[in-house]
Amino acid sequence: MMPILFSVQSFHMFSYSFFLIVSWIVWSFLFWRHLRNLAIAEEQIFDTMFYATIVAFATSRMSFVFTHFPLFRDNLLRIFALWLQPGLSLTGGLVGAIIVIVFMAFQRNKTSIASLLDAFSQAFAWASVVGYAGSFLDGTTIGKIAGVPWAVQYVGSVGRRHPVELYMIVALLCIILCCFFAAKKVSAKKAGEGSVAMIFFALYAIAFFVIEFFTESDVYWGSLSANQWIMVLVFSQSLGAFYVQGGGKEQLVRVTGLITQRINNVIGGLYDRISKRRSG
Repeated sequence: MMPILFSVQSFHMFSYSFFLIVSWIVWSFLFWRHLRNLAIAEEQIFDTMFYATIVAFATSRMSFVFTHFPLFRDNLLRIFALWLQPGLSLTGGLVGAIIVIVFMAFQRNKTSIASLLDAFSQAFAWASVVGYAGSFLDGTTIGKIAGVPWAVQYVGSVGRRHPVELYMIVALLCIILCCFFAAKKVSAKKAGEGSVAMIFFALYAIAFFVIEFFTESDVYWGSLSANQWIMVLVFSQSLGAFYVQGGGKEQLVRVTGLITQRINNVIGGLYDRISKRRSG
């Protein structure tokens, strides 16, 4: 572990802070390059990047505050003082960024939500690799005690533990490979737009959910951690998107029409009976 990369007198450059900045730069560049290749206006790209960054940071911080409120109960000003009480939620930031991207796509009718999500997912994957590397050096996320040969010693923790950040990096590299082949199919028109994002979020949710079992977490909702419940939501949304893309939308419309017709028939039959009784 190396929580501090280097020091200059009283100034300390922390590993997590440095890699967090680098990961944002990686995400910004890849997101911009992907959308630029789709001939999307530079102004819209930078607007989306700006608002996604601001909202993701805010939701990331507020998610951490919500799940760790006892740390802030005595002094609410600590919410805004990251140097006094650090803490960000990756899942909270991810959800916030996706909401902004969807909103921005609706604001600009000429831009496809699927295209924006494809660009975001590919950029986010590489940025996450960098971010998890910084988290591992800093020891931000701690694994559970393990007896495996590759277990590591975290600073300030007892016993050797699962290197959960390394697990996630390996999983992300595999997911990136899958997304690469999916992107090739999209560019060759063999798959629809949004396929890359759907594959990424589905696989990412599975990987995150499984690795969370090896992670020390102090926030549980029932038998699962808060992060795992969020990943269940992400995975379910990905499956829903796959279903709609595969023709499920038309089936939903047809089923909804049949249900509506059935309800109208039942209501109409009841109304006729009531009318006959009254006339009688």
